[in-house]
Amino acid sequence: MSKRSIKKVLDVSQMPDFSRYSPTKSINELAPYISKTLSAYPSESKYINQQHYYHNENVLVEKYLPKQPHPMSLKQLAQYYDDSSKLTRQKILNSGKFVKEELCVRIAHKINRLQNLPFNLVNNFHFNQVYESYYNIFERFRKFPEIKDEETNLQFAKFLHAILSDFNSLNLPHLIMGALESCILDLYPQDKMDQLISELLRARISRRLIVEEHLSMTSNYLSGRKENMLVLGDIFQKCSAKAYLHDARTMCEAYMKNMYFDGIKMPQLILHGDTDLEFYFLPSHLKFLLGEILRNKYEATVKETIRLGLDEAPPIVVTIIENDQSYLFRISDRAGGVPYPDKLIWSFGKSQELATQSLANFHHLPGLQRESLYDSSSQVMERYTQTSLDHMTETNLKKGRFKFEKPLIDLLQRSPRYKLGIGLALCKVYAEYWNGDLTVHSIQGYGTDTVLKLGNLMTNTDRLQLDRV
Repeated sequence: MSKRSIKKVLDVSQMPDFSRYSPTKSINELAPYISKTLSAYPSESKYINQQHYYHNENVLVEKYLPKQPHPMSLKQLAQYYDDSSKLTRQKILNSGKFVKEELCVRIAHKINRLQNLPFNLVNNFHFNQVYESYYNIFERFRKFPEIKDEETNLQFAKFLHAILSDFNSLNLPHLIMGALESCILDLYPQDKMDQLISELLRARISRRLIVEEHLSMTSNYLSGRKENMLVLGDIFQKCSAKAYLHDARTMCEAYMKNMYFDGIKMPQLILHGDTDLEFYFLPSHLKFLLGEILRNKYEATVKETIRLGLDEAPPIVVTIIENDQSYLFRISDRAGGVPYPDKLIWSFGKSQELATQSLANFHHLPGLQRESLYDSSSQVMERYTQTSLDHMTETNLKKGRFKFEKPLIDLLQRSPRYKLGIGLALCKVYAEYWNGDLTVHSIQGYGTDTVLKLGNLMTNTDRLQLDRV
């Protein structure tokens, strides 16, 4: 090889002179960013590093993936394989041991699910945040000491509260933002993306229910109560359909006044059918489902009233129906019908144009974009965790003072400025989780019937299911 050829080869391996292309910035200013983007691993990541592959193979793949999650019934969720409702020391310890192991196995399988996605998808910032969060949860559960007495179970309860309250609570918005970016960039078929998001959301609900049930049992035991309430534990409560609908109406009216002005014409909410219905359900989920559906009705009705110049807004009619297997809420409006194809209602990506609008609003949600999970490896995570531990004292646990409505309720209570376009798609996932469904029947130019079906939790309590009740 000639000296001239050698010189050409050597020149290729040298750092390019970027100043030729960006005269306003010197190479010294650009170098830190170039180095970061060329790195094989995120420099801030606590879990994805040179040892990650070997740790993943030897720990997650070999020790946890061979184990399968346990399908559970509602009775088991509240009783954990003990037919007696009596709370004993041993039962509480067994419950803690089961939760620790079961959560490790369940989250391991979801990590593996993400690992098998195309690289350009899981490398998306939001899905990467979810992946890091899942590995964070996996490692913290795996390394938690064996639960062998009441003191370690108390520490485990505080640990569980921290898991539900810290930065990992942002997984819900990150999953949806990842789906929206995937749609915009055409990274993944939309039907497969909707299936993936639904699967991960149902698994998330199941994990949180398992954790909340153990906290409820521990709280009952520490407070001196020696049995769980009914077969469903404490986290399920008797809910008045009328009361929750009236609360949703109040929230919707405040939302519309915020969107327009105090004197805006509001539709009347009329209740028909089994208006005195009371049934056992998870309060935060019922609040979200009815609130999100009714808000769509109120917004569409007010807009149609303004468009047609009507003196009075047409009413919104809710028909409540009860049978042995389920509860139905048919919510009818005369707001002109749904303006786009039905399949877009249930998608977490929709069209690229709608996805772009939704993502822009997500980016403006308060508190969502200021911090990265990478920051949480030190100061941010310490702040979240310490705040959780400060609130989860033994006294608060005894009194049952732990609520986990966020971030679902935060999405419900967002400002009208942040129209996300995924409310009904999210509601459908939650309705299906509770052995129900959500359907929309629209007549263009007239109105829409939205039918929410929720399974009766007091029937089929012995039915075994995974990621569904």
